[in-house]
Amino acid sequence: MSVQAPDQARPQFSRDTVTLTIPQVDYEPAIYYRDGDPYPHLDLRRVDRQRIVQKDHAAVVLENRYVRLTLLPAMGRVYSFVYKPTGHETLWHNDIATVGGAANDTGWWLWIGGIEYTLPGDEHGTTWALPWDWEIAEDSGRRKAVRMRVREPGTGLAETIEIALRPDRAFFETTIGITNPTDETIEYAHWVNPQWAPGGQNELTDGTEFIIPTERILIEGRWQANLGPSPQDWATSPLRFIDGWSAMGDLMADGLAHGFYSAYSHDAGEGIVRVFDPEVTPGVDVWTYGHRPTGIPMGSSAPNAGYAEMWGGTSRTYPDERRPLSPGEAIEWTEWMYPYHGTGGLTFANRDLAVTLRVSADTGRATIALCPSGAWRGTVELLGGGSGAAGAPQQRWELSIDPTTPFLELVDLAEFDALTPADLRLRVGSDREGWMEILAEPDPR
Repeated sequence: MSVQAPDQARPQFSRDTVTLTIPQVDYEPAIYYRDGDPYPHLDLRRVDRQRIVQKDHAAVVLENRYVRLTLLPAMGRVYSFVYKPTGHETLWHNDIATVGGAANDTGWWLWIGGIEYTLPGDEHGTTWALPWDWEIAEDSGRRKAVRMRVREPGTGLAETIEIALRPDRAFFETTIGITNPTDETIEYAHWVNPQWAPGGQNELTDGTEFIIPTERILIEGRWQANLGPSPQDWATSPLRFIDGWSAMGDLMADGLAHGFYSAYSHDAGEGIVRVFDPEVTPGVDVWTYGHRPTGIPMGSSAPNAGYAEMWGGTSRTYPDERRPLSPGEAIEWTEWMYPYHGTGGLTFANRDLAVTLRVSADTGRATIALCPSGAWRGTVELLGGGSGAAGAPQQRWELSIDPTTPFLELVDLAEFDALTPADLRLRVGSDREGWMEILAEPDPR
């Protein structure tokens, strides 16, 4: 199934409920249930992988001037996220959806692509395999929203996800609520699994960078032969780029300095970022098949360089850590995801701006870039200097930008005699919106 390119004739802000047909191996006849077991299981020996069927899905398409978002609400899943400034899909799709084994209570998983929201905390959880109830929560001129609900049968936890698009933003906003209606305390972890492939090629490009605001990463013992020792200094780890992954595995952030993470294709000059509250969802776990893998589960068996599962979780580490939810207790949070381009990487992001301030030791230049999630007006000041001039503005820009017109400036630091990379930073904002300061980082390449 291929997602159509943006249609400029469509309304700028729309919501459509459509039938989306996706090819899949004929696995559904092999699904079965056990007595007293609420989960759907799959007899993989009975799956006829040579028989391809066309599966119709109820899909909801939310679209504005910057993005087109396609949901499969009966699966609790985001399927497609197209960025109109580049015309590129940001999410990986299997050309033919297929199945395989997994270490969760169902015993299997569906390789279809997109973004999944999972409970109760084991490998891919179980909620991806369950039917979700859904409804159109809002269809106004200011907001289009779809609400999806599921009950995780093993724990009894109830989950509600509301995904919304606004007319003037490139992000989609997700509000996630988990309630414990049982009379027992439940230990759980919720993870969101975006299967990212920025660059529009439906696979990771060779220059893909994984951007996580952490000082060090952890690697489970079973993956250290593939990915190296644990812990590792993230600033110098070869795993920051996909070409540093010799084989499959996953890494975990050992704490976060800020509430965002991203994947950026330097080949295509575009990325995608998730923004969130790190107190509520402190976990980041990155899985890939490695650099230029062979034999990833493409349904057609065509070659593919894979995707990055950049998981975000309510627990700091995966898979054993859980949080308690008392009887009657509920937790709710909101997060954002948006594509960006033309920044040469990423140093900081919030729901409004993706910002880069990187210094190249080889060239002596600083890369300064901003790509907003919507129309943005404000001031950017380059600060720094020594010899008593620390914090003095060195250069200033008054900007009026939007996702179609990001700002990029390469500054030769030799022009400023007192300026040193060690205390270089940006001051970004306006008197109306407030200000933030962003410290420079060395260019990782």
